[in-house]
Amino acid sequence: MASGNTQYVLWRRDENGQILLMCRFHSDSQAQRVCARYQRQKKPRYHYWVTTLAPHGPH
Repeated sequence: MASGNTQYVLWRRDENGQILLMCRFHSDSQAQRVCARYQRQKKPRYHYWVTTLAPHGPH
């Protein structure tokens, strides 16, 4: 996986089960810091997590 093109995506699931893409980052550490900041807000009905979005290669 080419790390230069990899994106890290911050997601949120709300109290109704709706999933929202919140932000994209070029750094896992930055994505994790922002995720942790949202989690510290302690909104009990929201769940935050980070996933990796790998770039698509040529077909």
